[in-house]
Amino acid sequence: MLISDAISIRNDYGYEIIGRLRDRVLLFRDKFDDFEVQAFDGQMHLSWSREIDDLEKRGVQILSVVGGKNDFSVIHKVRRRSRVVVRAHKYDPGANLIDSMTVKDFGDRVFSPPTLDIVRSDDKNCFVVFNTSERNKMEITCFRLDKMQVLWDKSVTLEEEYYDSGLKAMALSNNGDFYMVSEKNNRRARLDEHQYFVLQINASGDHITRIPLSEFLTNDMRFTYDNLNHRLVGAGLYADKNKDRANGVFFLSMFAGDTSHVLSYEPFDDKFISILRRKDVEDDTKGVADAEVKQLILRQDGGVVIIAERHHEIQRGASGGRGFWREGLRMVVDFYFDDLFVIAMHPDGRIQWKTVLHKKQYSQDDEGTFSSFFLLRNTDKLHFLFNDEIKYENTCSEYVISPLGDFDRNSLINTVGQNLRLRFRDALQVSTGECLVPSEFRNKLKLVLLRF
Repeated sequence: MLISDAISIRNDYGYEIIGRLRDRVLLFRDKFDDFEVQAFDGQMHLSWSREIDDLEKRGVQILSVVGGKNDFSVIHKVRRRSRVVVRAHKYDPGANLIDSMTVKDFGDRVFSPPTLDIVRSDDKNCFVVFNTSERNKMEITCFRLDKMQVLWDKSVTLEEEYYDSGLKAMALSNNGDFYMVSEKNNRRARLDEHQYFVLQINASGDHITRIPLSEFLTNDMRFTYDNLNHRLVGAGLYADKNKDRANGVFFLSMFAGDTSHVLSYEPFDDKFISILRRKDVEDDTKGVADAEVKQLILRQDGGVVIIAERHHEIQRGASGGRGFWREGLRMVVDFYFDDLFVIAMHPDGRIQWKTVLHKKQYSQDDEGTFSSFFLLRNTDKLHFLFNDEIKYENTCSEYVISPLGDFDRNSLINTVGQNLRLRFRDALQVSTGECLVPSEFRNKLKLVLLRF
């Protein structure tokens, strides 16, 4: 473990870890009207700092900072009065500007200023920026960073209900194929009409695929694009009757533009649920409550590994607000991030193995900043890193899972006396055996480099 010098972030709007370029670890800092890049050497000592002068001082909102192999890019929105422009600036490892380009000019938008968000591809070389300010229309632009080129720019008309609950997931391939997954009739009374609509958008045209889901209700899901096998892969949790309680997992796989697909459902057995909940299963409480699909790990054979976490919030006191007033000043919410469960599935949707990783994290009024976990991927193992307890001095642990589902739990770090509070959920993997974890302690930021 290497710990960087402390940086005061009291007046910062935000920061983002760029990663390692050449022999330096780079950090991007957003200070409202100023932007700065700082570099750390191999021992995590501050090497140099440089202000980004080519970004305008006012009216700039950073949308994404993308680290590449030999450069990094800053995608940002510039607003001047009622006109909004999205630009991409590319920098070398010394934070010198080497290229810049306008991604999209939205023109004058007096009454409906753009509400922008970004989806990035797996290799981070391609991204989509989309505007959702109008409920019946979505403006989408796909941009490739290595060529600094707009691949396509389109407007898509969506039904009104998609903005309420229908639009479920988005995914982007490394080649610029964009997928939007929407859902209809996910309720018991209309189960026969329950279905997914998959809209594929690329430079050559648009294509919609309809996938019936008439057997079960969906509880939670994620979608990602498998660039190795050229397929859209989705997986998640399904429910028999109550959408708040998952009764099994489902797997969905389809080729681009093809109406054929693989759809499989696998129920949870009583033994698995008993291990997860640490008590015997009763007939009236079968299933897993408060479960969320956090990540999908693609396998080379076309299968997937589902990583889910039990998470819930408790809002105590007032019925009309978020939590209750404490000392007349602010509201309080309790955050719980509990056990993980990991399920490996074959390309045909059959479960190969499943396992439960117990943990218990509780915090109050912090949006769960120091809770949850970070997944470090080795060539032959998965490392789940997390804080044992959410407090100023605690221990950090890891679960190490083999390709067959066997796991070990190890103690990693004791932060007593080190002034560290690790934000594992915001960590960044920089190599097969290294990750950078930000630590925030009393308005001081440190970067912690962990080597395995």
